[in-house]
Amino acid sequence: MEIIDIDHKGNGIGKVDNKVVFVPKSIPGDECEITINKSYKNYDIGQIVKIIKKSPDRVEALCPYYDICGGCNISNLEYSEQLKFKENKVKNIFKKYLGMDINPRMVDSEREYQYRNKITYHYDNNLGLISEFDGIINIDKCLLVSDKINNLYKKIKENDLSKVKLVTIKECDNGLILSVIGEMNVDNLRELCIEININDKLVYKKEDGFITLKNIKYRVSDKAFFQVNTSNICKLYDEIIRYGGFSKSDKVIDLYCGVGSISLYIAKYVKGVLGIEIVEDAILDAKENAKMNNINNVSFLCGDVSKLIDGNIDGDILIVDPPRIGIDEYSLNVINNSKINKIIYVSCDPMTLVRDIKKLDNYKLCDISVIDMFPQTHHCESITILERK
Repeated sequence: MEIIDIDHKGNGIGKVDNKVVFVPKSIPGDECEITINKSYKNYDIGQIVKIIKKSPDRVEALCPYYDICGGCNISNLEYSEQLKFKENKVKNIFKKYLGMDINPRMVDSEREYQYRNKITYHYDNNLGLISEFDGIINIDKCLLVSDKINNLYKKIKENDLSKVKLVTIKECDNGLILSVIGEMNVDNLRELCIEININDKLVYKKEDGFITLKNIKYRVSDKAFFQVNTSNICKLYDEIIRYGGFSKSDKVIDLYCGVGSISLYIAKYVKGVLGIEIVEDAILDAKENAKMNNINNVSFLCGDVSKLIDGNIDGDILIVDPPRIGIDEYSLNVINNSKINKIIYVSCDPMTLVRDIKKLDNYKLCDISVIDMFPQTHHCESITILERK
């Protein structure tokens, strides 16, 4: 079968007897011998048995686990082709679901590998990463994280892991934060960590974890969300500033603000920022971050956006950076009928982005950027600017 296209999840597309077949890890231009793993009414899912003719865009993936791991699914594409794929992906989604022809600005990643500051390992007879097919892969190292994280992972595997479910490692500028769900002796890991948590309880702490972005220092705690591509966060936030066109008279609302990373980054350009976030630890970090950096024109509220949005959306510019599921129905309705002039929507899923934009029909799309925060994977971050009609 010849691979003639690629879907938005990075799976190659071909046809057998006029029936669409999705083939993971294949790319347009490949000619493959495949086997059908699953068959449905309108399409099949196949698996490569043998590549008969390689696409000119195909490269050998650097990771030895590429064929079986469920993570880096487009590592077989040249990086320049990965960027084209993500640009076309967003274009196609906007065209299909909104009928819009867009021309996004593409922003590449500072690093193609070793960019992640966070990784989660699962345990099922092995401590490793989730297989594309079934079970857990016992790996030596992951190319998306640093040597520091990989060395801690190797040290963890020396322990009895029979009662462990999940292990998460976060990398800060000053060291590693280890979080374990389950039971494990961590005495031999203390020298490699600045903080250790077991079942959400702190069991060891040398110092707070910090990440610094352009002279702004952020405390990073166990549960709080922080963008995973540390080297590219400034590129992402600089796009927000570029789109914001902020002035010293602007009052900004920052929904799903996390540890206040965007709020504090833009604070010097505006009159004031109000951040709202449901995770209590993140809000504690946000308040501490503001105090630590002597930023006095920001404030933060802890709670569900859908419950706090009424009465707290009185401002000039709204920034939203929701989780992958997007913005809830009630909050969308409140935003759509607000007096906010400009919305900057930061999204990690273009499918939920177009769904939400469709419901914000009192606003028009003015521009969009696609930022590659997740090289080697089909995921991408985007920023859209919406203005009231």
